[in-house]
Amino acid sequence: MLLEMNVKLRRGHFNLNTQLSINETTTGLLGKSGAGKSTVLELVAGTLQPQSGYIVLDGKILFDSQKGIFVPREQRSVGAVLQYDTTNSSETISDNLTETFNRTLKQRRLFTVDYLVELLELGPILNHRIELLSSGEKQRVALARSLLKAPKLLLLDETFAVIGNEYRIQLLPILKRLQYEMGLPVMYASQSLGEILELTDLLIVLEQGKIQHRGSLHEVAKHKNMLKYLGIRQIDNVLPVTIRSHDINSGYSLADSFGTPLALPLRPKLSVGSQTQVSICSHDIALSRHYLNGISIQNQIKGQICALIQNGESLIVQVDCGATLLADITPGACRDMALKEGDDIFCLIKTRAINYLAERNAFPVNRVFHHGDGHYSLDYSDETSE
Repeated sequence: MLLEMNVKLRRGHFNLNTQLSINETTTGLLGKSGAGKSTVLELVAGTLQPQSGYIVLDGKILFDSQKGIFVPREQRSVGAVLQYDTTNSSETISDNLTETFNRTLKQRRLFTVDYLVELLELGPILNHRIELLSSGEKQRVALARSLLKAPKLLLLDETFAVIGNEYRIQLLPILKRLQYEMGLPVMYASQSLGEILELTDLLIVLEQGKIQHRGSLHEVAKHKNMLKYLGIRQIDNVLPVTIRSHDINSGYSLADSFGTPLALPLRPKLSVGSQTQVSICSHDIALSRHYLNGISIQNQIKGQICALIQNGESLIVQVDCGATLLADITPGACRDMALKEGDDIFCLIKTRAINYLAERNAFPVNRVFHHGDGHYSLDYSDETSE
C-alpha cells in the first residue's frame, strides 16, 4: 500500500497544508486538539474534499484538482471510523452490515457478519436504525462495516477512546494480526500518544495543519522538548498482573506480569488467579547495573535497555523485561552509569510504589500511562476533542 497526499484546505481560520507519503506501514497521526488530524483522515476517506492538490492510493487517483477527479467515499478502497461521520442511514444495522458484506468480493472477505456482531456486541441493537444510535454505537457499527469491506487502508480517529476499553482489549489482537499477517495498514489519529503506540511507534506529528516531525517515537522524541510539547508531564507504567499468592507475614501479595514476578502491596481480598492492573510511576523506578543484596526493595527485575529518550531535563529509559518498563532518571545518572542501548539492567521498585488502578479514583491531567505490552494512554481531560 502506498498513500501519497499533497493537499491544501482552508476552513475559517484553519489552514491545512499537508504533504505525506506512507508506504505499506501503520502510522499514527499525533497532535493537540485542532492540529488537523481528523481533517487529514476525512480527506483520505472522501468525506471532505480539499481545495487543491492530489491524493493517490496504490496508484489510483482519489482526488486531483488539476484533473478534476474526486472519487466518492463509497468507491474508495478505504475503511474509515471517523469522529464526525456523515453516515446517518435509516437502514437497520443488520441490513447495512449484510449489504456491505455482499458487496465485498468473496476472495477479499476477512470476516463474517456474525463474527463481528458478536465481537462488537451488536446483537441487541441489530434491528435499530443507524441514525438513532449513540456515538459509541455508531463507532462500533462503522468499525464492523469497515472490516467487512476488506479495505486496503483502515482509518481510525481516536476510536479506542470512543468505543471503550473493553472493546479495545478484544480488537487490538485482531488489528495487529491484520497488520502483520495480512498487510492491512492503519492510520490512527489521536491526541494520545498511548492510543497510537498500541498499534505503531511510527508517528506523524501535526501542528496547525502542517507536519512538524515524522519517524519512530525514538526519532521524534530526539527533537528538543518534544515530549513536553506533546503535553507529557508524568509517565506511569500500567501492567496487567495475575495474583499468585498472599504472604500475610511478609506483608505483600505475589503476582506476575508477562512472566515477571512482582511483590505487590498486600491485598488478601484479591483471589488467587484473578487479574487486575497496577501502575508504577517512572520516577519510582531506580536502575542498577547489578542485583543488590541487603536492601529493602523487594522487586529487582532484570531487563535490557531498548532506548534512551531525552525528555527535557530528564531521560526516559525504556527497559524490556518481559513487560516493558519506562524509568525516568537524570542525564547525569545515565552518564555516571554509562548506560547505552542493549545493556543489561535491573529495575528496582519498592512494593509501596506500586498502586492498584482500581483503588485510584483520579489521575492528574496530562499524565501518561505506559502499559507493559508496549502501548500507552494519555489523560487529556482538560482538552476538547478535535
